Amino acid sequence: MDNNKKIGVFLCQCDGRIDPWIDLKGLKASLEPNPLISEVEILPLACTTPGLSALKTSVANGGLNRLVIAGCESRVLLKKFNQEFSGTEVLEGQIDMVNLKDHVAAVHQLSPQEMAAKGAKLIQASVAGLAVLEPTVPEKVEFVGPVMILGGGISTYAAAQELLRKNIACILAVQTDEYEDEIRMLHEHYPGERHYYDRLQKIMQEVDESPLVRRITIGELKSVRGRTGHYTVTFSTLEEGPAKVFEVGTLIACLDGQMLNQGSDFGHDGKTVICHTEIEEMIWTHGVPSGKIVFWINDYESKTPEFAYLSARTAWSIAQYMVTHRKDLEVNFLYNHLMDIPLSAEERQLARKHKIKWVPYDGAIRPTVQAGYLTYCDPRDHTEYEIPWDKLILSPRRSVGLEATRVARILGLECEEGHFLEVKGEKVRPEQVGRDEMFLAGSARHPCDLHEALRQGRRAAAKTSELVDLARTGNLYAPRMVCTVNQSKCTGCGLCKEICHCGGIEPVEGLGGGIPRAVDPMVCTGGGTCAAACPHHALVLQNNTDQQREAQVAALAGALTEGEIMAYGCVWGGLAAADHAGLKGMTYDPRIYLLRVGCIGQLDPSVMARAFVEGANGLILIGCPPGDCHHSFGLDHTWSRVNLLKKLLEFCGLDRRRIALAHVDLNKPQEYIVLAESFIKLINELGPIERTPHMLEMLRGLYSVVNNSRVRWVLGATLRRPWEEVYPGNQRNALAFDKDFLGIAREEWLKARIANLLNSESRFFELKELSQNLKAKKDDVMAGLQEMVKEGFISRVHKEGVAQYSVRN
Repeated sequence: MDNNKKIGVFLCQCDGRIDPWIDLKGLKASLEPNPLISEVEILPLACTTPGLSALKTSVANGGLNRLVIAGCESRVLLKKFNQEFSGTEVLEGQIDMVNLKDHVAAVHQLSPQEMAAKGAKLIQASVAGLAVLEPTVPEKVEFVGPVMILGGGISTYAAAQELLRKNIACILAVQTDEYEDEIRMLHEHYPGERHYYDRLQKIMQEVDESPLVRRITIGELKSVRGRTGHYTVTFSTLEEGPAKVFEVGTLIACLDGQMLNQGSDFGHDGKTVICHTEIEEMIWTHGVPSGKIVFWINDYESKTPEFAYLSARTAWSIAQYMVTHRKDLEVNFLYNHLMDIPLSAEERQLARKHKIKWVPYDGAIRPTVQAGYLTYCDPRDHTEYEIPWDKLILSPRRSVGLEATRVARILGLECEEGHFLEVKGEKVRPEQVGRDEMFLAGSARHPCDLHEALRQGRRAAAKTSELVDLARTGNLYAPRMVCTVNQSKCTGCGLCKEICHCGGIEPVEGLGGGIPRAVDPMVCTGGGTCAAACPHHALVLQNNTDQQREAQVAALAGALTEGEIMAYGCVWGGLAAADHAGLKGMTYDPRIYLLRVGCIGQLDPSVMARAFVEGANGLILIGCPPGDCHHSFGLDHTWSRVNLLKKLLEFCGLDRRRIALAHVDLNKPQEYIVLAESFIKLINELGPIERTPHMLEMLRGLYSVVNNSRVRWVLGATLRRPWEEVYPGNQRNALAFDKDFLGIAREEWLKARIANLLNSESRFFELKELSQNLKAKKDDVMAGLQEMVKEGFISRVHKEGVAQYSVRN
């Protein structure tokens, strides 16, 4: 793509909400001398039809390919401007917005000229970021091969039916040749669904007879490699022989969960005390048993109350079948009084007709299983009663199952012990992601009945068909702001894969260790915390890079005066709260300069360090509230990075509090104001950083060390999700790790300073000179030099018996 930079800045009057509060003419005059800016123009209302028309005309006439629109909130209007310029050379990522209305005009009590001065600094920072942007070519996604449906779940057939009705070819990877066998064993995953078998059989027959459906009988799934549009899927064979390999366009995973009995804790013996799947098998094999049947909905007692409704509905379905096929039955239900009876009015009438009783018990006292009797406490009169039984049927224990878990892990799904595979996608706007993490259906996703499993299959297929249709017409493009891997830098350490929560990173097929990674751009949500963790900067968030953010902070930091501070605000948290403060006309201290970031986790430590190198006296990062991060763990990961910067600032003799991490709810702008003014007060109490030559040298060392691969790897290896407690190495806890990390950071900081000094002049340095220039102990400098010589970074020679050091040529 042509990277000839022509940046246009458009100042919006916003129908009197910006002008006259901000002196836009003066602002325009202050921006025009900037050599990076090709054109500056004032528009009455940029977001209206006339304003958009004028904007497009100016862009076309001036040949502009990067735009800064200084007006209202980007959260609302940036998408609109991107859509308006769709199909032109001004692509997503080449338009930035500065919120003059809500971050300047509406919230500060300044003169129009002072308002313009603040707006100019924010606009200059935006311009600097766009100036280093290297826009990528739109990436078209093409499909190689048909859709594959794997996993063996019953929702396979609903998904296949949906695809064939849309004229889309698919492969069904199953482990049996006959679908009748699957119906016979269906009760192991979906008991109580006999009433649905006829309809299901018709679906299976339609799929089996379609020429668009290829049914393959395979062994275990071994591997999945590739990305949306082209996957290589490998299975073992049922008999000895070479593995089967298939090239497909995309995947749908249909996985059924597992049902187990409740164990001896509830008296289960497999004969008289059984669970739903066992009574179903008994009916298949021997017919409906006689006598007194009691269904105990014991999900509360087995600590899974969320499944009580499903268990009750399943039990009711089984009971209906039993009473209609055998008249000499006495059926009772025993249920915890905390749950509601899950029957409609018609079903309650049917229960009365067949004399099926629903008996509540006091949930505070667990029923007791005795030989032939079940003792319970009535919640109304608190008296114990007994129900006689010949067969006691318990709720099953539900789990994902070993096989479904194994398949899910191969597919890259997140598998937490004790949790189902429910895909909890990042909470981003639809245009930010090309497709769901994984088209997943079945009770392994979350316990459900057969009807819901089939619905999930149809829904997964419908989403898949949308992608296939776009690919067929050549209109399927990957989102622009996604991560990409420079495989020449990637060492295959796997940190990005561990950190990524959207599931978009996979190893490239190859031999041996150190296999580089690749990103599926249709799955990546652009959170960027993985890129900020990469030890070698091999992972880049394209069209929204660290280089752009470094250019932003460099431009802004250099323009800030003594009492002013820099801030980054997440579009879902800090920035949104600031927008709301403006909408409500809440005033606050104007000395905060807020930059926009998609997720606080995108901020690489190098961006934070660059701010201090270039002149910032304080930096605050404002994200979403804990647990509400729209990219899952951005705030958690940023905490570790800020902690590193605090250590490094302390090494430089500066107060650790000059960098801070905060969070705020977007609906609580007053909290944003409180934290902003509190930080401004703190930084002004600390005073400006005295930027002596020695301080500048130490700050340059700070910047170098956050780009050090060893420091970045150790830092990245500790980025944990909130529930994780394991630390790398032999550290037992956070304190033990922190002590070790402190030592590593100190070592590498000193080595970085040594390297910077050696690089500053093309000559040899003696130990004494290095120690004096760095104001560091000789022993510490010597230890650093020895390591650097050993690692091959510097050269050492001896002149007149004295060791001298220089950068290795």
